[in-house]
Amino acid sequence: MDKNSVLYQLMAMRLDSAINSIAERDEDYQASLSAVDKYIDQLKALPLPKETQKLVNDCMSGHIAIGSCWGRLAYLQGFSDCRELLLKPLLSGKEDAGHGLL
Repeated sequence: MDKNSVLYQLMAMRLDSAINSIAERDEDYQASLSAVDKYIDQLKALPLPKETQKLVNDCMSGHIAIGSCWGRLAYLQGFSDCRELLLKPLLSGKEDAGHGLL
């Protein structure tokens, strides 16, 4: 996805302004945080060598990055689907005037 596109810029602006307050109120998100905290504490309590700790941390960071990217792509797809749903009645029988703008 072109990071200079209008759609990407709108997504970044909206996520920056809204996601923290939404996450704070979302019960599923908060339950997931609580569940993971327990495992993090157990992992920290293990007498692992530094290189093993780094490997586990790098692996977890990589999976977090993948999940974050997936969420961003899902948000963009949902936004694109909504845009198409709203514009389709206006563009029926016409060339897609909005194509490429978002």
